[in-house]
Amino acid sequence: NQVLNDPAPTFEEGGSINATCIIDCHNILGEGILYDDEKNEIIWTDIMGKQFNILKLDTGEHIVKSLPKMLGAFALRPKEERGYLFAWEDGFQLYDVELGKELSEMSHGEDVNPLKLPQRLNDGRTDPTGKFFVCGGYFGGVQGNFTKVFKCSFSDLKGSELNLVHEAIVDKIRITNSICWSVDGKSMFLADSLEKAIHKHEYDQESGKLSKKQILRNVKIGVPDGSTVDSKGNLWNAVFRAGAGPAMVQCINTLTGEAIYTVNMPDSTSQVTCCCFGGPNLNIMFITTASENADLDKEPNAGCIYAVKLGIKGCLEKRFTGRK
Repeated sequence: NQVLNDPAPTFEEGGSINATCIIDCHNILGEGILYDDEKNEIIWTDIMGKQFNILKLDTGEHIVKSLPKMLGAFALRPKEERGYLFAWEDGFQLYDVELGKELSEMSHGEDVNPLKLPQRLNDGRTDPTGKFFVCGGYFGGVQGNFTKVFKCSFSDLKGSELNLVHEAIVDKIRITNSICWSVDGKSMFLADSLEKAIHKHEYDQESGKLSKKQILRNVKIGVPDGSTVDSKGNLWNAVFRAGAGPAMVQCINTLTGEAIYTVNMPDSTSQVTCCCFGGPNLNIMFITTASENADLDKEPNAGCIYAVKLGIKGCLEKRFTGRK
């Protein structure tokens, strides 16, 4: 409530602000945070903890739902449709988290984690058209192994309305992160965290294909994790530092690649993983963190949720329709 009621600061290039720890949840690997504007809820996954988290902004209630397996990322669906599109460790599926019920078969396509765990799906987001959910994998820490980035949609075949299909759009990546799009939907941002660089691609909204890859920003401190884009077209990237000092979220000008604003952790938390804009005015940034491998004596708030009101607004999350 304090963050919701805080006055909005002025957004000035070169500025910075401290986030506030708002939920003492100690996720093992909090990730994929989104704002559901229809329900006024913040939702995220604890991948390693196999839990789906819901924060009701109207009441402040934090609800935790147990999951049968790891959930890397997920997508909102249209208001009239039940459940979410889930990117499980091993594929895509429609799932009703309230009832703990599968709403579709697993997606059809190549094996998304042929080596099995710890290789799995990781970061993902619905594209600007709602047709495709784009999601890539984590290589499992296996030397020499690569994973892929996939696009998922409903099959075009008659009589297969709820049949999900997926195919690769990037054939070689190790740790997929930072998937989001420019405001006009013509560019997609993507990072392989181990390369310590965020890339910008031209995005074909009809086919979901990528082209003309270029470096947007080389990350010198830490590695790039999850990202989101604001209404002015800036990219906000969670910088994961793995014990090497307090983490941050950097606002990056997508024309120049320069960092123009910083959200700092108010403490020693070093493993910031993802961020989103939320709240009725879309001007509160919510941030997930991880406690996995952290020294909890030095980082007592590792895995908790942070928030801060900003002087700039985000964009509504697109909803997965899966159809052209």
